[in-house]
Amino acid sequence: MPHGEQRELAAAFDEHRRYLAAVAYRMLGSYADAEDAVQEAWLRLAGSSTAGIDDLRAWLTRVVSRICLDQLRARTRRPEDPLDALPDVEAADPGPSVRAETADRVSYALMLVLDQLDPDERLAYVLHDVFGMPFDEIAGVVDRTPAAARKLASRARARIRGGEDPPAGVASRQQQRAVVEAFLAAAGSGDFRALMAVLHPDVEFRIDEGPAGIHIVRGAEQVAAGARGFRETAVGYEFEIVALGDRFGVLSSVDGEPSSILLITSEGDRIVAMEARRLA
Repeated sequence: MPHGEQRELAAAFDEHRRYLAAVAYRMLGSYADAEDAVQEAWLRLAGSSTAGIDDLRAWLTRVVSRICLDQLRARTRRPEDPLDALPDVEAADPGPSVRAETADRVSYALMLVLDQLDPDERLAYVLHDVFGMPFDEIAGVVDRTPAAARKLASRARARIRGGEDPPAGVASRQQQRAVVEAFLAAAGSGDFRALMAVLHPDVEFRIDEGPAGIHIVRGAEQVAAGARGFRETAVGYEFEIVALGDRFGVLSSVDGEPSSILLITSEGDRIVAMEARRLA
């Protein structure tokens, strides 16, 4: 390809780079991985004939989506990996597929739910519900029929909204939230007996300590003892109970910036597992 055409193609690609990074981030949950996917899309574009490409943005979206889907299918994401901040995108970019680039920002809580979806479900949901891609185009990315692609998005949507019936033995939505509220109240007051009442005897608490790895605390007494110091360590933090698909969690923020999230799994009126993940 002549140097002039190469420069023109690179300039055209750069017009869509931020949009593509936003698509890839919502697929992969990592800005570094998203950048790698976007760069791979550029390499594929540069090595292809552009004669048959009528809509460059749509073509690039499909390519990035396939790259991300391959990554999601091939990898097993480590739970301790923190989510990255959402990359900035151009708010004035026109078209129905950029709704997520303006007011509809993806929250950390939603990204955590997306991480729990099947790769094909995640792709179908992100492309359709977030970026407005029609199901006949999504079908080509996941190698399924449009009806099957629609079903993938529907299942993802149900899990994100917590619309599916919980498995046998899992607490109802109302029970789950009540348990989380009881735990927060007990931890906030330092009430050891109340903490013991809401924790299963065999509860397991996994704590992301960054470079130091994952620290695991087992047993109600040990977890309750650690939670008693909540009041001293939580100074300056704001806490919000958030729905995370089929369960609830507690999002911690400092000066409005999310810092960590506590994922809580309960059975009946007891917490059986907790997992603290850093977000920054």
